[in-house]
Amino acid sequence: MNPPPLVLIADDDEAMRSLLSTSLRKRGFEVTECRDGHELKRVLRSDDGSRMPSLIVSDLRMPGETGLDILHWVGRWRPEVPMILITAFGDPRTHRRARALGASAVIDKPFELDDFHERVAEALGGA
Repeated sequence: MNPPPLVLIADDDEAMRSLLSTSLRKRGFEVTECRDGHELKRVLRSDDGSRMPSLIVSDLRMPGETGLDILHWVGRWRPEVPMILITAFGDPRTHRRARALGASAVIDKPFELDDFHERVAEALGGA
């Protein structure tokens, strides 16, 4: 039996992180929560390679490393891992930059959870 898809969520807003994590767990995903980009990078670096994430979801604006910083780093380190950015500060330029760096989707807050789940399914190839 295959393990459930692993999703890493990085968001400095605890309520948002918890909401997304809970909704994904209810849909059968395994979720690792990170408070910010630094923690997300630590989690990824500490991975022994046996359990690569299926997807990374990151807030755009966080202290330390931004979602774009993480997207750039992930794109060089593990380009096969899709990444979704969420933001309350979306604008066309930010969306274009994120797409150019390889984001699977950029979702503007506030958003409906159903829309979020659709973007997750698309990023995972319809999973």
